[in-house]
Amino acid sequence: MLMRVRTNGPITITIRGFVFLLLVLLLGCSNSEAHSHKANAGIAVFTGMGDPLPGVANNSADLRIFANGQINFKEIDTLNNAQAPTGPAGGLGPLFNNVACAACHDHPAQGGTALFLRDIRVRDAGDGAPPAALFAVDNMLHAGPQTQGDQPIFPFGDVSPILGGQISSLSNTPSACQLEVMSKSTYSPMLPVCDPTSEGFAKGGNCVGERLSLPLMGDGLVEATADATFQRIAAYEPADVRGTVRMLTEIEQVGKPGGQVSAATIAALSVPHVGRFGWKSQNATILGTASDAYIAEMGITNELNSTPTSTCALGVQQFGVTLQFADDPEDTVDSTGRSDIDRFTDFIRALQPPPEIARNSMAVAGARLFAQVGCESCHTASITTADNPASFIPPTINGMPMSASLNKILSRVTYHPYSDFLLHDMGALGDGITDGIGGPTMMRTMPLWGLRAREVFLHDARATDLPTAIMLHAGQGQAAADAFAALSSTQQNQILAFLMTL
Repeated sequence: MLMRVRTNGPITITIRGFVFLLLVLLLGCSNSEAHSHKANAGIAVFTGMGDPLPGVANNSADLRIFANGQINFKEIDTLNNAQAPTGPAGGLGPLFNNVACAACHDHPAQGGTALFLRDIRVRDAGDGAPPAALFAVDNMLHAGPQTQGDQPIFPFGDVSPILGGQISSLSNTPSACQLEVMSKSTYSPMLPVCDPTSEGFAKGGNCVGERLSLPLMGDGLVEATADATFQRIAAYEPADVRGTVRMLTEIEQVGKPGGQVSAATIAALSVPHVGRFGWKSQNATILGTASDAYIAEMGITNELNSTPTSTCALGVQQFGVTLQFADDPEDTVDSTGRSDIDRFTDFIRALQPPPEIARNSMAVAGARLFAQVGCESCHTASITTADNPASFIPPTINGMPMSASLNKILSRVTYHPYSDFLLHDMGALGDGITDGIGGPTMMRTMPLWGLRAREVFLHDARATDLPTAIMLHAGQGQAAADAFAALSSTQQNQILAFLMTL
């Protein structure tokens, strides 16, 4: 039985059955065989991932906005002055985790997740502290501008392999900027991964929480869901596993707004909403999420976060290249009326969820067992968006609301994320980091849609297969993990068959 939650009215129950045509051969296979089946399934496995919502695909104006956002999403940022009238996108750093949004959201398509760790949070850095950036601009170059014949190439310097020295590598000699990171965040590559239930943690031992990039597909529907819906989901969950609703005011989650932010945008971001994005439900809107990511992951200031994370490389030159300019905010509204974070928002908001694939009788049985053992208590199967999402979704930086056609596309849509987007106490599975009411054992429920495309699981990739990921659930997830362990191998395989259709 699958729970369907609507914004208004009672909760209704529905049963969804599908014919399972693909991937059941994965069960009982070795890892290499499983990868072979995945590879041979090819297009059928990942079809539709990274595509726009069908309504967007059928509307030329909305599709154009989506496509422009997608172009910006994969754009590589450089050391060019962000205010320079010519040259590629600039303003990178001085501290960053990568040089393009798509670099951390590329699997199995743009808007997906990453195959390896991107984000390092340090316990002693404090409540809501930004990540300890992997890279810094003051060790990313190994040569200056180059030429090919009489044509300039690499005008902003030749970049070292893996963008210079990675702060987490024991062989890295930290740059001046990285030493600043280590001092401010208390980061050391020798710090262990946090176990918030351990004696060492209780005694105040420092540690790190490592996080994978979250997939973004379907987030537009999540954003378009009314606060009351998430509150109703929490109210109907069993008391022992009930999720915590995190109310937040987005304007307080970002940094200092720049001068181009319209009064309408500030007003929209000043209304409290349910947090639903991020591992700690620390953002309520896609615009706020995009702004936070641009400065935290790429070091690029923008109209919602206009103060740089550091000036450690301001005016510094290496190989004749200036590493950091006083060009903040670096992302501003251009002649088209949009900033980069607006375009990132356009792209993410219009991404369709990962389509499910057909289920056979084994997977249908697994869906029933998934609910029976208690997984669905947190991994909510069906949610419906609001009647008028535009009434609470913020406009662009300069105050332009989303189109009436996109608002209609996002309205009254029932989607199947297998997540309640609420915080839960996960005990030893917590990342040890505090962010507001998202304490060290609290984590947002990970949506399971698109699960079949992932190679690693849980917030820090500690599991490389689904049975391990299930068995590592603790805290409010312990009872469901125990119930899964008590099943026969046939029943466990039925649940795995079901999960591989998501």
